[in-house]
Amino acid sequence: MRARTTEELVARKPDPEAFARLPRAPLHVVLADVRGLANVGLTFRLCDNLRAAHLWLCGITGHPPYPGDPRSTEIAERCDREIRRTAVMAVPYVPWSYRGDALDVVRERKAAGDTIVVVEQAEGAQPLHEARLDGPITLVLGHERTGVDPRILAEAGVALELPVYGMANSINVAMTVGIVGYELMRRTKGFGLDPL
Repeated sequence: MRARTTEELVARKPDPEAFARLPRAPLHVVLADVRGLANVGLTFRLCDNLRAAHLWLCGITGHPPYPGDPRSTEIAERCDREIRRTAVMAVPYVPWSYRGDALDVVRERKAAGDTIVVVEQAEGAQPLHEARLDGPITLVLGHERTGVDPRILAEAGVALELPVYGMANSINVAMTVGIVGYELMRRTKGFGLDPL
């Protein structure tokens, strides 16, 4: 066995225009009031790897600059720099938007026919291995300390809880996106997408 070189891995990738035309997984990811910019950057990288349909950054969640961004140049540049540090090169390849209220996004995605899946330690939450996760999915993750807004929890079709076997109360936001995202890929055989 031999590890592939970076040059070999890069040579397998399509050019950016061809990549933009590839089909995407029927997966929307919503970060609702996530404070950590490293979590945001890693979520960009995961959404790129999963070829997720869209990443929604909502509320106080930091985000890269966008046209008409009301934040000061200094704050926008700092957020962009910190996000890109952990996203590596993924930001340009992930369809994303900023929205003030995640509840609006959740209701829109629900109306579009998505199953709203929240990851939260809540009454009635199911372990990932037992939950039915069918159809297009909007995956919602909330604030690192206070969790998912109760208004969003009320809209959810499925609440997932990832078991914790140590002293920490929960699993990191970006790690959770990776765990749930790759479980969805496993169950759906990659949503029928060809790996690059």
